[in-house]
Amino acid sequence: MASAKQVLVVDDNFEMVESLSALLQCQGYETASAHNGYEACDWVRDGMPRAIIMDLGMPWMDGFGAVRAIRRMPGAQSVPIIALSGSADQDSVKKAVAAGFTQHFSKPLNFEHLNQYLNNLS
Repeated sequence: MASAKQVLVVDDNFEMVESLSALLQCQGYETASAHNGYEACDWVRDGMPRAIIMDLGMPWMDGFGAVRAIRRMPGAQSVPIIALSGSADQDSVKKAVAAGFTQHFSKPLNFEHLNQYLNNLS
């Protein structure tokens, strides 16, 4: 079972996963990582995280496919899933929310805004 402060970081960019995980750990979060949508789905099936931060553009299964699959899993309908995208335009935000993401942050990521959002989930 995942802890109340566990965050799953999903991105095909290994450096992004490592740096974001390190920042989250400095704020007291436990982190887990996945590098594509399939790995994220496997991880969620094995242990429901408190929140998921997921890149939209990944190989094999992108963030849109992964969020749809995760939302169909028992108990995963209310998990906050945050989209990370290089696009900040309104169409991208609407598309992410329509797919099942609860929030959208554009890259480069403003970590303070993300941390504030995660703190407000508690």
